[in-house]
Amino acid sequence: MERASWLPRYGNQKSFEMRSLHNNQINEVCTQPLLPGELKSTLLGAHVSIAGGFSSAARRACACGFKAAQIFLKNCRRWEEPKIDEKDIEAFVSLKEQNNIFFFGHFSYLINLCSRSKEITQKSLNALVQEIIVAEKLTLPFVVLHPGTIAVGKSEISQAIEVLCGYLNQAVELTKNTAVKIALETMAGQRGQLGWKLEQLREIIERVDSPERFCFCLDTAHLWEAGYELKTAEGYQKTMEKIALELGLPRIAAIHLNDSFSPYGSKVDRHAHIGEGTLGVEPFRRLVNDSRFLGIPMVLETPKEKGLDDDCRNLRKILSH
Repeated sequence: MERASWLPRYGNQKSFEMRSLHNNQINEVCTQPLLPGELKSTLLGAHVSIAGGFSSAARRACACGFKAAQIFLKNCRRWEEPKIDEKDIEAFVSLKEQNNIFFFGHFSYLINLCSRSKEITQKSLNALVQEIIVAEKLTLPFVVLHPGTIAVGKSEISQAIEVLCGYLNQAVELTKNTAVKIALETMAGQRGQLGWKLEQLREIIERVDSPERFCFCLDTAHLWEAGYELKTAEGYQKTMEKIALELGLPRIAAIHLNDSFSPYGSKVDRHAHIGEGTLGVEPFRRLVNDSRFLGIPMVLETPKEKGLDDDCRNLRKILSH
């Protein structure tokens, strides 16, 4: 795949339990970090907690030997504004650059730009803009966004997309002096989520005023739960061809590597450890060895009962073949 020109070129250089990502009691010591020889040039890693500051997140990623990592830009379940500590941000940027780690962000889960509530949509717009500004300070190339949730009803999807695009246009205009992109995530389709069909994501890109500010993040569990086959070699190939047709491979900015506790096509979003869900290990091995995604960061959002060691263990399952 031709690499998107806006992605940093780090590659050639030297039901996801959210509570586990923020739980201060989890093991923060990585006892068996990944070695450079294991990852080679692959941009692999995991979501890391920002507890203690952004620089602490960078140190966690370094301690695990990650070459890619995802972070939140604030508490993902509160409307409060992000906290800005310039020294912490400076330390984060220095650590990620010195260690050649591809960091990107994930927007708060409260953001819902197609809510029926004007109060929620306004709060969501404000949060989106605030987090983009923080992402720029952190020199992140993009931030992943859940497209939003609407009341169930097929007739309302087009209207919801129109509302969503209106607010996305406002966010882009309010941050027009930044280079940070918004990466729309493929969703499972649970409880009225937009973006579980690839056609919906394509429609969003077609309707926004500045499509160059948008890209996509694939989530393996969500694709599987939404009814996109990944488990067999034939199904994987057909799904990738569908993604190329609807989204365009050069727009794929990141991939979430998540197994699923839920059955195929269930629309129930439940992440599992690699190889311990209904997907199994092979789809992930296909992904990390797929030349079409060379240089694309791939991160885990899997449970962390044993903290950072769980991430290294999951990645080793993918790499051991």
